[in-house]
Amino acid sequence: MPSPQRLRTTVAGLLLCGAAVFIAVAASEWLVGAGADPRDDVFSRAAGIEFTDTARRTLFSVVPVAAPALAAWLVPGRVIRRLARVLYAVYLVIGVLLALSAAKYGFDQQAQLESLGRAWVEPRSAVERLLLDAAWLTLAVAGWLSLRWNGKREGNSTRPEGAPRPPED
Repeated sequence: MPSPQRLRTTVAGLLLCGAAVFIAVAASEWLVGAGADPRDDVFSRAAGIEFTDTARRTLFSVVPVAAPALAAWLVPGRVIRRLARVLYAVYLVIGVLLALSAAKYGFDQQAQLESLGRAWVEPRSAVERLLLDAAWLTLAVAGWLSLRWNGKREGNSTRPEGAPRPPED
């Protein structure tokens, strides 16, 4: 039977992998999920208008926001914290770009009229989506900051508590 520390490290790794998959799928749906319709572009997909792409729902969900923090809580080692911070940084970059793209599309009524024949996203709904996206991004920033200033410092993720540190070269 595996040790509890090894089991926690495995679960933390699976949580980080799950968050990475969610972020990668959202980026893929947004950036390379174009269909045959010439009106299907990055901005309309970011807004989720008239097309089947669900990048916003995939990215702005609980799993990619909570999983890295939960992994770092399970195993407060340096390696897991660094990987979780990298995931949060990637999440924030993609999230900000996705939110701004959706807002740009929502605020550009003329481009919507020209490409789709009618304005699908009104400025009011664009502001509402931008505020909701900002809330998710704020939660991700809070998670990133909590990892950054975590008081517990271990040498690595698998060293048992109380074990002496190896000599540094």
